[in-house]
Amino acid sequence: MLLAEQALTGLRLRGQQVQAAVSVFADEARRRSSVGLGAVDSRALLTVLHDLPADVPVSASSLDAHALRMLHAAPPGVVALVEGEGIVVRQLVPAACVELVLLRGPRGVSPRAWDSAVRDASQFAPFCARGVVVSRPAAASGQHDFPSPDDPDMDLLLLKARFYGVGVATQEPAGLRWLLEPAPYRPRRHSAAQWLFHEQAWRQLGPEWS
Repeated sequence: MLLAEQALTGLRLRGQQVQAAVSVFADEARRRSSVGLGAVDSRALLTVLHDLPADVPVSASSLDAHALRMLHAAPPGVVALVEGEGIVVRQLVPAACVELVLLRGPRGVSPRAWDSAVRDASQFAPFCARGVVVSRPAAASGQHDFPSPDDPDMDLLLLKARFYGVGVATQEPAGLRWLLEPAPYRPRRHSAAQWLFHEQAWRQLGPEWS
């Protein structure tokens, strides 16, 4: 199956340069833009917000002093504080979701480098589907020599990648072709760390990307 490269955008996430497929939630993107709010990438603030339901009034008396300090210091558009009634309402919801991250191996990568790329990609397991793009250097004829699924080194790569749930794709003239599709992303739980990951992507994309 071919993957259109137009659907990917370059991002730097968790210290690595990657290509990512990102879904943008247009309603939240517009809401943030209307109040001048960009990405919210404070882990401490997101941890507090994560424990609050969206658009549901919560009694301020049910929150501890740390949570109240964080909410009072939050930028406009994050939370509504109804002081007279002692009510807080979380307004912030995610503006974007990283669906897939791809790491591109350099041309001419050895099996050892492929193995390293799979390990690097596996660190994104808590956040999204992940994959690596592998290729070989140009052959003497000038034609690109793409890895063959029958290559013993490729067999080993696919075995390891399948174990970690990492997809393996090759770069072809028409686009990226999966040799092994990534495992579906099924988070065991949702956390503030996951939210932070998507906010860090949104900071790089910005509202004009939507």
